[in-house]
Amino acid sequence: MPNHTKLRPLASVRPASRLALGLAALALTLPLAACDTGNDPRNPSSPSPTESSETTSPSDDASKLDPTGKWTSPEKGDPFLEFSDDGSLEGSDGCNAIVTSWKVKGDEITIDSFMSTQKACAGVDTWLSKASTATIEGDVMKVKDSNGKVIGGLEKDDK
Repeated sequence: MPNHTKLRPLASVRPASRLALGLAALALTLPLAACDTGNDPRNPSSPSPTESSETTSPSDDASKLDPTGKWTSPEKGDPFLEFSDDGSLEGSDGCNAIVTSWKVKGDEITIDSFMSTQKACAGVDTWLSKASTATIEGDVMKVKDSNGKVIGGLEKDDK
């Protein structure tokens, strides 16, 4: 008769501890993944790995459309976007910070994709975190999501 080694059954504690260890590892890894901007932190002005070297700078079409300055909303949390001349964009969806870059393509402002914190703020609509493009009509900026749907509006801050 062949000499087989019998495997002993695992104790019921082991699967539970493996599950707990796996969940702990996942919980520690996800926040780090959400913070990656794709830019070298030692050189914030360096292009992200997905950026093409043939991008249009904000000033190329700025004579046609100039979003520079601060655009705000009176909604809870005071969401805003502030477009700088150098192509950088900072803001808040009323709860979480937004940091990215922008450029003008024809009659539309393209907002580069960005990662932001994912804090939960009671009663705050974080629609601005879905911004992908925008157009300007007078003193109103219509913000659109990645599907081209208008998701909200901001007003030019004259301060």
